[in-house]
Amino acid sequence: MNETKLIILKKRSLLMLLLFAFINFSSLDAQVKKITVKGFVKDETGLTLPGVGVSVKGTSFGTTTTSDGAYTIQAEPNQTLVFSFIGYQTKEVTVNARTEINIVLQSDVHSLDQVVVIGYGTVKKSDLTGSVGTIKADEIKQTPTIRLDDAMRGKVAGLQITPTSSAPGAASTIRIRGSNSLQGNNEPLYVIDGFVGAGNLNDINTADIESVEILKDASATAIYGSRGSNGVIIITTKKGKAGVTKISYDTYANFASPTRFLNVMNAAQFASWQNEVKGFLAYPNPESLGAGTNYQKEIYKNNALMMNHNLSVSGGNDKSIFYVSGNYLDQDGIHIESNFKRYQFRVNTENKIGEKFKFGTNLSLSRTINKDKNTSAEDLIGWFPTIPVKDANGNFTYQTQTTELASDNPVSVSVQSLNTTYAFRTIGNAYGELEILKGLKYKLNFGLNYNTGRTDQYLPTTLFSQTANQGTATINNTEYTNLLIENTLNYNKTIGDHSFSGLFGYTRQTIKNFNNSVQTTGFVTDAYAYNNLAAGVVRSDATSNNTLEGLESYLFRANYSYKSKYLITTSARLDGSSVFAKNNKWGTFPSVALAWNIGNENFIRDLGTFDNLKLRASYGELGNPGVDPGASLTKLAQNGNNYILGASQSLVAGIAANTLGNDNLKWETTKQYNYGIDVGFFKNRLSASLDYYTKKTTNLLVNVPVLWLTGFQTSLSNFGSVSNKGFEVTINSVNLDKGNFKWTTNFNIATNKNKILDLSDPTGKVLINNIGRGSTSISGILQEGQPLGSFYGLVANGIWHSQAEIDASGLSGFSVFPGGRRYVDIDGDKVINQTLDRQIIGNANPKIFGGIGNTLSYKRLELNFYFSFVQGNQIFNETGSRIGVAFDNNTFAEFVNRWTPTNTNTNVPSVQAVQRSLTVSNSSYVEDGSFLRLRNVSLSYDLPVKNIKWLNGAQVYVSGTNVLLFDNYSGYDPEVNRGFNNTRRGYDLAQDPSTKSFTLGARFNF
Repeated sequence: MNETKLIILKKRSLLMLLLFAFINFSSLDAQVKKITVKGFVKDETGLTLPGVGVSVKGTSFGTTTTSDGAYTIQAEPNQTLVFSFIGYQTKEVTVNARTEINIVLQSDVHSLDQVVVIGYGTVKKSDLTGSVGTIKADEIKQTPTIRLDDAMRGKVAGLQITPTSSAPGAASTIRIRGSNSLQGNNEPLYVIDGFVGAGNLNDINTADIESVEILKDASATAIYGSRGSNGVIIITTKKGKAGVTKISYDTYANFASPTRFLNVMNAAQFASWQNEVKGFLAYPNPESLGAGTNYQKEIYKNNALMMNHNLSVSGGNDKSIFYVSGNYLDQDGIHIESNFKRYQFRVNTENKIGEKFKFGTNLSLSRTINKDKNTSAEDLIGWFPTIPVKDANGNFTYQTQTTELASDNPVSVSVQSLNTTYAFRTIGNAYGELEILKGLKYKLNFGLNYNTGRTDQYLPTTLFSQTANQGTATINNTEYTNLLIENTLNYNKTIGDHSFSGLFGYTRQTIKNFNNSVQTTGFVTDAYAYNNLAAGVVRSDATSNNTLEGLESYLFRANYSYKSKYLITTSARLDGSSVFAKNNKWGTFPSVALAWNIGNENFIRDLGTFDNLKLRASYGELGNPGVDPGASLTKLAQNGNNYILGASQSLVAGIAANTLGNDNLKWETTKQYNYGIDVGFFKNRLSASLDYYTKKTTNLLVNVPVLWLTGFQTSLSNFGSVSNKGFEVTINSVNLDKGNFKWTTNFNIATNKNKILDLSDPTGKVLINNIGRGSTSISGILQEGQPLGSFYGLVANGIWHSQAEIDASGLSGFSVFPGGRRYVDIDGDKVINQTLDRQIIGNANPKIFGGIGNTLSYKRLELNFYFSFVQGNQIFNETGSRIGVAFDNNTFAEFVNRWTPTNTNTNVPSVQAVQRSLTVSNSSYVEDGSFLRLRNVSLSYDLPVKNIKWLNGAQVYVSGTNVLLFDNYSGYDPEVNRGFNNTRRGYDLAQDPSTKSFTLGARFNF
């Protein structure tokens, strides 16, 4: 080696040594720069999470959170921490040289890999082939309410919820994708923790609910067979989680007030009106009476208080988990003397024995006390403003002028009478699940829904209306027992890119319903009230009823997936029911659904546009029993079937048939197609679902005319068909997520077009729904080619202002006189006829309905507000046909400006025009039902509790419900429905005013 080469070698060696030293120095320097990061991990409710995995991304270094959710880890300033926990979305956070990082993990409910609850199982959201809407616990808690249906309003596309009353505990009518039946049931099927046919939502504590799934298409609901045509609502309550025991307490106070009152006449106006109605001076000096008494303001109070308390304890370990809760609710209604109390207890447990077997229970016990009102809104609106609540001696007043109104004033009836319903409910199930082979599980489930109730009523002798009866006491008793047993086999298998799952099941359900009622009158004292019926001299009424029905079912479902791209689901249920006739005891209800996760295809991924893109299509057949037990049988009755026999001509009780049976009666059947697309953009920050569906329901259960020689007029039969079709759109977006500020929006909108295709009547139409009081008029129609819920009557066109106007028109008829209502001559015969000039004048079905909600959060503050809307429907203001007449009752203030010979420049009819004998269904009673409502707005603040060791989280909040309403309706509220009768949808008959309320509350986690 020469000297030159030696010098070069030495230089290279020196450079290598310097480079090696630099690398080691840099590495040592990097180690020195590691920092200690600390913090807490909580869930979205503020509870700390123990056992959360915390790791440094790209390394094997990690730790877990302690029992109080705390963690400590070493990391470089620019490294990323990964937080992962079962049941929550994994979260990655860059350290950015911070030494304290607190994390909130969100429940993994929006992830495409998160499971969605469906009938008898779950499925990954990415593998879902049906149309299912979901409402999670955090959305429910934003609306402080005692009823789940109130919290769901406007939250899911295609789900329409309309209240029947604002009274405490009052239920709503619920429609999923329209109405399928004319006479049958149109309410959805409820499933609570796997119990099918759970029924009443009054006893469910909304704070216990984890999620609500709304199954809408046939693929999702066919597994429920004969009860699935109206959709299914699956309610899943909360479970415990392994880790430290968690204690939560939630309390709030709610203050409710009427949204508005009807504008009726005051005392002076009423007296002047009555003078004209009666044709003589019943009130010689009307003006001296002044304003008088507004009974709406006497009956409906402001700031009705509701107090709600929830306490829950949950936790467990790797072998057992539990969730226990208690609820106490005390709600005053806006109607004086009305109140609703609920005591509720829940315990959910699950236990593992070894690796193959687990068992658990879901049990809820509830006790409700409902003190109901005894005064109808119709009576209090029409009662005399000229009579005070009490006379000069402090006694309640009454009237003897008319028998059309209650003789006792509304306040007197509400204060003095008693009407209380006590109910006790046990609902739950106990189950065991055994893994027989890998992927094959057998589950045995026992369920019970047991309800007892008693309604106590007493009308005291102090009421003027009880002068003849001398007090009336009534007791009604009910007992409902629903027993369920289910045997199911579930199989799951994955072979390479192929995934299979199957469900086989056999179920039996028995329902027994008993009720009785006894009424007595003639009490010498009110001291007993309803507590001693024997104290009543006369037993004026006694009834009892007992029914039993059974349902036996075989069910099947199979799912196949290839590479999570191509999906197929098939299901079927075979139902046998005692409700139907011997020739049609059994029915089969199949479905099939296909889905293509086209977003997983390379040619879509290469576009770089979609994060999720799935196409769905399904078809299925569903049933609706829709009738009471024994509906197919000829029934016997005693009432009205007495005979006079023997020489003494004694009256002897007899029994005779009162309904005609039908041995061929069967289920209504709905065939439904659904086509859908799910799409996601911008890392799924913007996601949307679009569905189009079409349904046809055949074999409608209707009473059809029969031959007179049978001795009956009608018989329940299967005849006719109805269709529903519409679009549903759901959009969810994360509009902004930067630093400490986040803004999300969820929006849904739906349409539904309902049409009657075929009726049993040969004319293609059936007239229904009488209105008015004293005299009646038909106001509704079932007609082929028209929607269910169509209003029928004359078309109003102002009033006749003068005889000259009448002469120029050439018209004549029952209403053609100065001041009379002017109607359109539909048939063109120049005569206004109450029958021949009728046509469809509106319908109760909206063109579109939906809701939009926004959540804005900044550090510890969170603001939520939600709007719901309905557009294009009409309301038949039946109150107008009862109150807006010239009779003894009070009426609307608009009649102050009524037509008279000296006041012709008005469109308000004269006294003569609104006589009861002229009451006829017409378009002046039909009003626009469209509205936009600020359903709920809430503001919450998470209190800093870092230094309070025994407190894991605390939140205070304030909210408002029904804060704003934009509408054109003259009644109490456009969001109203007269009971559950499907042919009466859209009618408003003096329902109580809706309420707006404000809530103050706090939540604590220990």
